[in-house]
Amino acid sequence: MKPDDTCNAFVPGEIITVAPKREGKLSSLTFAVKELYDVEGFVTGAGNPRWKDAHLAAQKTAPAVEMLLNEGATLLGKTISDEMAFSLDGENFHYGTPLNTKCPNRIPGGSSSGSAAAVAGGLVDFALGTDTAGSMRIPASYCGIYGFRPTHGAVSLQGVHPMAPSFDTAGWFARTPDMLARVGGVLLGRDIPEFKADKFLIARDLFDTKNPDIAEKYDAFLRSLSGLPVEIVEVELGKPDFTTWIEALRNIQWWELNQAHGAWVSQNLDAFGAEIGGRLEKISVVTRGEMEEARLARKRLTAQIETLISPGTIIVFPTAPGIAPLKGRSIDEARASRLGTMRHTCIAAVAGLPQVSMPLLEQDGCPLGISFMGARGQDGQLLAAARILGNGLPG
Repeated sequence: MKPDDTCNAFVPGEIITVAPKREGKLSSLTFAVKELYDVEGFVTGAGNPRWKDAHLAAQKTAPAVEMLLNEGATLLGKTISDEMAFSLDGENFHYGTPLNTKCPNRIPGGSSSGSAAAVAGGLVDFALGTDTAGSMRIPASYCGIYGFRPTHGAVSLQGVHPMAPSFDTAGWFARTPDMLARVGGVLLGRDIPEFKADKFLIARDLFDTKNPDIAEKYDAFLRSLSGLPVEIVEVELGKPDFTTWIEALRNIQWWELNQAHGAWVSQNLDAFGAEIGGRLEKISVVTRGEMEEARLARKRLTAQIETLISPGTIIVFPTAPGIAPLKGRSIDEARASRLGTMRHTCIAAVAGLPQVSMPLLEQDGCPLGISFMGARGQDGQLLAAARILGNGLPG
């Protein structure tokens, strides 16, 4: 039976419980999955009731979910997603906003908001979400939990509702770095190694803030890193500028979303909330030429970041520009803040790199996440680094 949903984390009116297939590395643990993952016998709703009514039940369970069941975990339900996973806010027009338990008057972040709320609220031990442009990392930062976006392609997306396939990743949340690593060992198919990084690159342009209280916390955190046996170097991460990264991400993302679901979306725009519907209405404006230009830019930008980061190097920066925004923002306010947020999320998305968000700081009683981003395939090292930082800052 699904736990008492005090956090409005689970899809309303749907009871899904799947027992583990056998004993394993995750025995006695419970988890939930975002409403993008197929579970045999249930419709994958993608955050929208009309979509759910128009599609058939899944005939197979997504392999990522099967891996967890095969290692002894119990599935307790599907969690609320932003409609078509097309937001970083976590406010679903139809199902309501999952609760940010650390800051109830603030948004939880999206689009994996329900999974984040279920973990932060203690309803499950861990949860699966997805991350295309920040949908694991931002909810983790806002809700004060650990969130992991793996290297693109590292975890199977078979049986997962696509948003923009060349960016989509299957990620997971946990309340502790040890649980995050335990789940990661299963999904990545290998044991998490010992921490062996030798260089931290501090993304100075993302640590810049106009809030003096936050700046002081950032400075104290960065000083604490001196206790680790690594070289520390400051860099400017957003060269030539973050707008170039964001535009490449947006144009490819919108093109791929339109290719995947544009026909259905265009016929059902009245089925979406105003903010999501307004954005979905625009996805078809990206031309093939703009998409191809964006893909060329993506190759250049990825090559650029790969000159900075190699195995043994970790880039350090705040997961989001600040704490979670207050609920009740206007559409215009939400759109304006999204650009600032995407400065922090676009690089891992564009380059397909792994990133972990850790709840290491607070401001005004609300979580303020710090991220580590690693080289392609260095997922295990990021999880190892999260254990070092999460189990007690050095110095």
